[in-house]
Amino acid sequence: MIGMLRAMVRDNPLMASRAELLREIEASPPAVAPDFSERLLCRSLAAAAANIPAYRDAWFASAATAGLLAEFPLISKKQLLEAPERYYPRLGLKKLVTSIGKTSGTTGTPLTIFRSLDSVIWEYAFVHRHWAWSGLRRGMPRATLRGDLVASADQTEGPFWHFNVWENQLLLSSRHLRTPFVERIVEKLSSFHPYLMQAYPSTAYELAKYLQTVGRVVPIPFVYTGSEMLYSHQRALIEEAFACKVMDFYGMAERVAFAAQCEHGSYHVHPAYGRVEIVDDEGKPTDTEGFIVGTTVHNLTMPLVRYQLSDRSRWKRGECACGRHFPMIEPISGKFEDVIHGSEGNAISPSIVTFAFKGLKFIERSQVAEVAPGRWQIRIVPQPGFGVQERDQLFGNVRTLIDPGLEIEIVECAEIPRTNAYKYRWIVNESAQHALAQPS
Repeated sequence: MIGMLRAMVRDNPLMASRAELLREIEASPPAVAPDFSERLLCRSLAAAAANIPAYRDAWFASAATAGLLAEFPLISKKQLLEAPERYYPRLGLKKLVTSIGKTSGTTGTPLTIFRSLDSVIWEYAFVHRHWAWSGLRRGMPRATLRGDLVASADQTEGPFWHFNVWENQLLLSSRHLRTPFVERIVEKLSSFHPYLMQAYPSTAYELAKYLQTVGRVVPIPFVYTGSEMLYSHQRALIEEAFACKVMDFYGMAERVAFAAQCEHGSYHVHPAYGRVEIVDDEGKPTDTEGFIVGTTVHNLTMPLVRYQLSDRSRWKRGECACGRHFPMIEPISGKFEDVIHGSEGNAISPSIVTFAFKGLKFIERSQVAEVAPGRWQIRIVPQPGFGVQERDQLFGNVRTLIDPGLEIEIVECAEIPRTNAYKYRWIVNESAQHALAQPS
């Protein structure tokens, strides 16, 4: 069913025409994009009032204008999970032609979203427009190293990839980035010569670490990352191992916001994708760091109005050297659920946590978890050679570079589980006290 839907979207002339429309709007005077997005927003609010029980009050129907958006209440994943009869169309019963989107459940609460086929076509149009920023055109070779189930994890005989002839796309199995399979994947990728590779930050980083270990570079002009936090140490090694430019994007299964990194490194919010706000802890608009709030403008099957995400960012002022007139945000600082704290309860940036691993060797993979206030567990998948010296250095780095008062436990693991979508969480807060504080 998923393959059939993708084929329908890929071959649908609407997708190509919409991608072209987005490029035309991008090149138009600054007032064109906001006007287009205002009309889309009004249409979406009207659909919410007509189709979603929570908005069937007469006031919501009369308030389906962009100027009154702030009068709608904020909603969250918690409300969708606890009261689906209010926020899902048809009491949560899907139509045959409805597409289903699912969050990966990295925070322990997976969510199902109903999507219209029209909104899926729009989604692909925005993705193709972002690819065009690096010069990719239809038919040029691209590779994909994400969570696609190209080969089952227990498969030991190749191939560990699939070639999509229709899109000149090489799909690689991220589940086989390990000995003895990874070298075959490297050889296939190298011989394919993709212009662009889509990847999770963690899968691109994992392959980049292998290339660094064997002293090899596989040139790929552009690597597009998304669906996970991209950390500075990951970006640096990916760009080195693939001699590439990394262009990151921010999106989610709920499809309420999209921010794409341009060739100058700025994250541009796309107003024609969704209406984005940033609010403080009280739900008020803020110019400082706050929670991202998004409103659907294309998914008329299940419009989400002022949907508060757990991701945090802030507006970036000024103009970008790329010349695009879209609003800009700072790189996502992380999910609320992934904030970990020091010994005094102060929040510690994931970028700061990376300092503890600088100079360390013989670590295949790691995860840093706050398991209780003031207590971290650092999980290590060791490589041969990891021993007392590396443990002592890791302890010392935490004490001198992060927080001397933290209680640290280093645990060696055979594996660190990923989510069902094969996403990887490097920083995780498992403290019960933190869980109770999550925003509603």
